[in-house]
Amino acid sequence: MVAPIISNIADRHHRRTPARRHAGTPAPASPAAVYAGGTMAATEPGRHNSGYRQALGLLWRRSAWERGLIADPFGTPETGQRGLRRMSALLDRLGAPHRRFGVVHIAGSKGKGSTAAVTAAALVAAGYRTGLATSPHLHSWRERIAVDGQPVSEETFAELAERTEAAAAATETTDPDLGLVTTFELVTAMGFLAFAEAACEIVVIEVGLGGEWDATNVVDPIVAAITRIDLEHTPILGATEPAIAAAKAGILKPGRPVVVGAQPPGVLAVIEQRARDRACPLLAAGRDWTTDGGWRSFALAGPWGTWRRLTSALPGDHQLENAGIAAAVLWWAGLAGYPCDEGSFRSAIAGVHWPGRFERIELAGGPTVVLDGAHTPAAAAALAAALNDSYPARSAVAVLGLSADKDAAAVVEALAPAVAGVVATRADSPRAAAPTT
Repeated sequence: MVAPIISNIADRHHRRTPARRHAGTPAPASPAAVYAGGTMAATEPGRHNSGYRQALGLLWRRSAWERGLIADPFGTPETGQRGLRRMSALLDRLGAPHRRFGVVHIAGSKGKGSTAAVTAAALVAAGYRTGLATSPHLHSWRERIAVDGQPVSEETFAELAERTEAAAAATETTDPDLGLVTTFELVTAMGFLAFAEAACEIVVIEVGLGGEWDATNVVDPIVAAITRIDLEHTPILGATEPAIAAAKAGILKPGRPVVVGAQPPGVLAVIEQRARDRACPLLAAGRDWTTDGGWRSFALAGPWGTWRRLTSALPGDHQLENAGIAAAVLWWAGLAGYPCDEGSFRSAIAGVHWPGRFERIELAGGPTVVLDGAHTPAAAAALAAALNDSYPARSAVAVLGLSADKDAAAVVEALAPAVAGVVATRADSPRAAAPTT
């Protein structure tokens, strides 16, 4: 076996039945192909239409503005509240598109992207017109806004950007005290608008950063989920796992159920207290559902019953955690009017592919390259376990790039049992850590 190179790239609804596809709307890819590399990876061609190029320029200009907002740091209650007021004002100007579909809201430090992908794929397989909002993207900005497993087209993205930018400019002029709309807020609003106009019945939304003050936290979900908490963004979210959990538990809404994955000591108690304060029914991993086996063949047992001989297309036994959260989320969604049967879940978990999560690329005449977004010690440990399972010779070389706020030493230590060496590099980003730090 060729040794791999590892490259490290975060109202109640009435009962519904799946809607009939709109005339002229392509049917989604089969469950086994939904979010597959050729779909969600969405490698962009060398040329783009002029409208799409203009939209990208617009996003990068706003990103440049954000880098200058040193006097208005993200993360404090004051700026967080102002950000949510700004986001709400922007969405109101667009006609409140975020209130026109059911929402599954997913926060966490690790696994939330994979959990969101499995959840959305199962809903597509069940026949619902389904939106998926994720970040960051791997190849294309369009990946952040997908309908039935397909990223929006360049033309649609450009049109959404133009309309949302106009609304943002008007909001900034009318309410200057709210500050400038950020790039993430703009793209999040674009996604809400796209999902509403595509007549999505249900949308799976991945939190960008934290939870309580995140731009996505303007929604009223039918169910929320919190995946495993790990030390990340500590200058913003807090220096301990319980403090980070408190920030992420900010997505809980009064009376709405929440699903919580396996957690480090002290974390579940924080989330449970927030759930009690807001009268949120709570399902917790290990207590309310269990998993058994490995990623190649496993069982899930919970309030939905017992599903056996499941297979995850995403390698690594840590994917059982994500699968369990997705199953619990879908169970709650069913009670809210979006039933999803075992067959839909089974086909989704067996066919899902999430770019940058143990994504293998075979180079002609060269080594196997595994792309993974692990950026916390716990995520790196899960990656190391998956590497040892797939490449037990421990001959891989890791090419590692991290943001400046990550614990590089701890990430390297977690990877060490599975690799022969680590090559430090730096991404072309102002947030990237220098290889010498």
